[in-house]
Amino acid sequence: MSQRQPYSNSLLSLPHGNNRLNLEAVPHHDDLQQERLHRKQRLAASYRLFARYGFEVGLAGHFTARDPIEPEHYWINPLGVPFSQISVSSLLRVNREGQVVEGEGLLNTSALELHDGIQNARPEVVGIAHLHGFYGRTWSALGQLFEPITAEAGAFVADQAIFRRHELRSGDGRLDNDRDRVTAAFVDSFANNNLLFWQNHGVWTVGETVESAAWRFILAEDVARSHLLARAAGVPVVPQTDPVTAQSRARNELFSWLNFQPLWDEIIAQQPDLLD
Repeated sequence: MSQRQPYSNSLLSLPHGNNRLNLEAVPHHDDLQQERLHRKQRLAASYRLFARYGFEVGLAGHFTARDPIEPEHYWINPLGVPFSQISVSSLLRVNREGQVVEGEGLLNTSALELHDGIQNARPEVVGIAHLHGFYGRTWSALGQLFEPITAEAGAFVADQAIFRRHELRSGDGRLDNDRDRVTAAFVDSFANNNLLFWQNHGVWTVGETVESAAWRFILAEDVARSHLLARAAGVPVVPQTDPVTAQSRARNELFSWLNFQPLWDEIIAQQPDLLD
């Protein structure tokens, strides 16, 4: 059983003064055991949210959280357990060899190399989400990036890429099934971006926290929906945007984390058993 934390409003508990939020960076626990628990709780909460939003399609989809004590390991959901029933105690810890070192349950092996490859290439990444949301996977079939046609879409400007799996063909025209080559091409497509469209397949998001990766996926699904609707209605106007800087990328990471906080408050108030 995991340790439950008393419920309190996340935003109100953050530094503030004169009714204004005063936070320049995402807070972390100095105690690594507490940080591990924090990440597991947010991971379980994210699965509950994904179930609520309808992102679960059969056995497809996975969301991992890097372990702070063993940074080459990650936590993931057990295969076959509905997202709506995921709790802290049901999560599995997996090592680089794809072996379960903590927890009980079946392991989804469909993307072990990809999660490990991203973690190895990008040490700042904590959360990695890949699910089969309806609008995201539909948009991925177009092989196009998001345009800043809404304020929400603007969050992904200069922070997105496309992985064209079908272009990895061998000399005889067949798709190359060499895992190392596919993984390398996939990770290279991600580069320093936080959103990746796997063409004709779906969406991946990452973040420096579990919360920011989860929020980016939720937002990407919403932006994909608005893009499809706008394209169906006419030709959207694409405004010019400000250049992306290191400062704006850091601010985007913080805002992504902040946007998850009300969702956390809502889901643990309604489904506190996810903390078990």
